[in-house]
Amino acid sequence: MTLRHVICLSLLAVVALAAAAIAGPPVNGIYQSTDVGGTLNMGRYSEAWDAGGAALGIGTTLHAQSWDGMNLGLEWSYSCGTIQNTPYLISNTVNPVTGNGYKIYSKNFVGGTIWLSGTGPWAGGDAFYSGPILSYTEIETVQYANFEHIHAVTNVSAIAAIEGYNDLCLAFSVANGVEVGSTDLGGVKPADYPTFLAENCDPTRVEGAWWDMMSLSLQIDGCAVGNSESTWGTVKSLYSD
Repeated sequence: MTLRHVICLSLLAVVALAAAAIAGPPVNGIYQSTDVGGTLNMGRYSEAWDAGGAALGIGTTLHAQSWDGMNLGLEWSYSCGTIQNTPYLISNTVNPVTGNGYKIYSKNFVGGTIWLSGTGPWAGGDAFYSGPILSYTEIETVQYANFEHIHAVTNVSAIAAIEGYNDLCLAFSVANGVEVGSTDLGGVKPADYPTFLAENCDPTRVEGAWWDMMSLSLQIDGCAVGNSESTWGTVKSLYSD
């Protein structure tokens, strides 16, 4: 081996060590969206279903992405969670004669993944952070007039784990959603809303609803160097049924 080869290998080793040194977990903290005084991008999301399905049906799949006014998904995303049990009706004020009022449902989505850009306000050195969604619940209020669904709003709460560090590296988020349109109401999803996803996460569905997501608060907690893959199941078991 020549001196030149030795020098090149040494330089590569230094670069590799430097790259490893700057990588790190996301910075713990609470990050709020711009509409409530923070720096986090607000979001948009879709809920998609098969032909003949509906937003409250089993198999409905979510796809939420950050929105900076021009681009989707550059900062964060939640994707591929699916409703596996019929949503629970919490309250029903719809008048049986006029058909006016509202219904409130609890919708639980199972599965899916969180993704956070490594350049977000939580930046700690990695190119990105991701992990499984452990819990994703929407409290959805649907307004009716003459028995027809005319509008809906939601309150979203979610918990996700961030893989690659320790077993307590979690992200908690809450947000409010406002329905913008739905194929059920005769609309066509604009291109600047997240794609409709099937249960296998393929972007093949054509029916669904699209929403604006605001008042977002994302809390990252417990993240530190010291991952142990052998104990990764611990955090999953905390949220498994």
